[in-house]
Amino acid sequence: MTLQFPVQEKYTILEVSHDIHAPKWVACHPLPYPYAIHYCHYIATGTKVFKVTLVGDENGDKMEALGICHLDKSNWNPDHIVFRQLGIKAGKNTPVCHFFPVNHLLWVPVETSKATM
Repeated sequence: MTLQFPVQEKYTILEVSHDIHAPKWVACHPLPYPYAIHYCHYIATGTKVFKVTLVGDENGDKMEALGICHLDKSNWNPDHIVFRQLGIKAGKNTPVCHFFPVNHLLWVPVETSKATM
């Protein structure tokens, strides 16, 4: 099995949508197996999810991605690598935001006001 990934390059954020209402969600990340296996974990508090439009700085390709901002990191391991990389500490002091890569999944509940029966 061969996984294909987009060309890595620098991107510019064109637009950030209003946040996607997702007070509770499950994130799933692919694991390196010859078949589809994902590691999934549940997030209940302290995050926001956004739809972000990006454009490649080199080839001009546009894409949409999910942006995740972790607002409350007080329950994270204080030795987490992200704190060393960004020079911050655990807690609510600074949000940690990232994009969801290709082949990663995010499960969010449907808003009850938008659900149909």
